[in-house]
Amino acid sequence: MARVFAQEAFKACEKQGISSYEMILLAAHRAKHLRKLPEKDYVLPAEEYKNISVGVTALREIETGNIDMLQVQEDYIKSLQQVSATAEDSEEHIEETPII
Repeated sequence: MARVFAQEAFKACEKQGISSYEMILLAAHRAKHLRKLPEKDYVLPAEEYKNISVGVTALREIETGNIDMLQVQEDYIKSLQQVSATAEDSEEHIEETPII
């Protein structure tokens, strides 16, 4: 069953300029995110999230185009970052004091 959704998801990602390797990474990240997703944030009908594995559900979301793959890509990149953006911003605003 997942193979059929994967083939359709590959076609949908090709239209968006996302390679198959990236799609696999992003689908895995989305599947991990789906485990914690509250019901109000579902993009497919609620029945789709109950009886099917999260991997297949992530592929179905990609296939239907109901999720923004660029947003998923940004979320994935943020999850891999070890330094938060706020720490980088605070370092830029530190004034250099002259050493006497």
